[in-house]
Amino acid sequence: MKLVVHDFAGHPGQLQLSRELARRGHVVEHHYCQSVPTGQGATTWRADDPASFSIHGIALKTEYARYSPARRILQELKYSWLSLRAIFVGEHPDAVIVANFPILPLFVVVLVLRLRGIPYILWWQDVYSEAVATAARKKLGLIGGGVAWIADRLERTIAHLATSIVPIADTFVDRLSSWGISDEKVRVIPNWGALDEVPVKSRNNRWSEAHGLNDYTVLMYAGTLGLKHDPSIIAKLARTAPTGCVIVVVSQGKGRDWLENNCQDVDNLILLDYQPYDQLPEMLASADIFLVILEPDASRYSVPSKMLNYFCAERPVLALLPSDNAAAQMLEEASAGVVRASGDMAGAQEALHRLSAQPELRRQLGSDGRRYAERVFDIKNVGDKFETVIRYALRQSNSLHQESETARPSDGRAGNLDVRETTGGTEYDRQN
Repeated sequence: MKLVVHDFAGHPGQLQLSRELARRGHVVEHHYCQSVPTGQGATTWRADDPASFSIHGIALKTEYARYSPARRILQELKYSWLSLRAIFVGEHPDAVIVANFPILPLFVVVLVLRLRGIPYILWWQDVYSEAVATAARKKLGLIGGGVAWIADRLERTIAHLATSIVPIADTFVDRLSSWGISDEKVRVIPNWGALDEVPVKSRNNRWSEAHGLNDYTVLMYAGTLGLKHDPSIIAKLARTAPTGCVIVVVSQGKGRDWLENNCQDVDNLILLDYQPYDQLPEMLASADIFLVILEPDASRYSVPSKMLNYFCAERPVLALLPSDNAAAQMLEEASAGVVRASGDMAGAQEALHRLSAQPELRRQLGSDGRRYAERVFDIKNVGDKFETVIRYALRQSNSLHQESETARPSDGRAGNLDVRETTGGTEYDRQN
């Protein structure tokens, strides 16, 4: 079975799933965009990778212009062509899994996949049309409403054309229902942390020493600072932090630029670019507390997944989130940190002072988070769930396209995936 997993962002979890599927005997090509300034996973081939696994980075001529609409549209149209070329080089895949893909190029790609009879699975990380609509209405007023309508129709069509959909949170299912998507092809699979790639490390290590952090209490924010994150929260926390506490921000882009321009007088704020992935374990271990922030209106379409690797690192989390966000609920379930409402700066400042002053509390919360990760973030279990989704997609494609390539008998590379017709073939096998 040949699979293409195309994760535009190149995030660790998607790479981990691709490697797991390859270990099961499938031929897996992992595609990602090399031109996105974001924290990416292990995007180079490793010595322990199976021979059936390969990575293909797709590069634009210039950095992805996330905040420049005109340039971004042109880049995305170019990227759709580059993506299709990568998918169809050599033997065509039996199925394609797409994640973190901007709406416009994804719309082009999925139209071609459907025309070629190749099933695709929408791994839905955000309600992207809602994100576009929120930003457009803020910036463009009435014209933004038209942009929002177009984005909604594009993503709705993408969802309808998908053979299977994997939302990362139950809250996304309501949007699919409002679009008239059948529950039959939807299976929620929450994101997870890369447990085997983020071992627990000593607080004082080479990375913390190199950045002069050993003698401080470190509050760390690592990841995207985009439109759904208010960087002024970080500035306020830095200005009111307890003595001996420094705030380390590992990010690039618009929010990081705002901090550089507006916090030149803040001595305890350290701004760093994204770090190489092989330094991630020591970088995360250098934190005493992690910070997660999300704007209230962004909670409708986004679940911060960066928090999951914080659990793996055995460090507590201070989260400023709406209480009904899936990440806030997971944090409460894991007893791995403190949740405050997005606008509750007084509560966030109090929590930071309390966590800074109580190392034993930090150890307890971090330990609880790590235990939760060890219990829940099992990549083999995740792999089982995705194989079930793939099996369903192939059965559906087989019923629609009797002579398509996805209906061919196994050529010996299908690993554990049995795509034979079964009674009730339009239902998932409910296995874990």
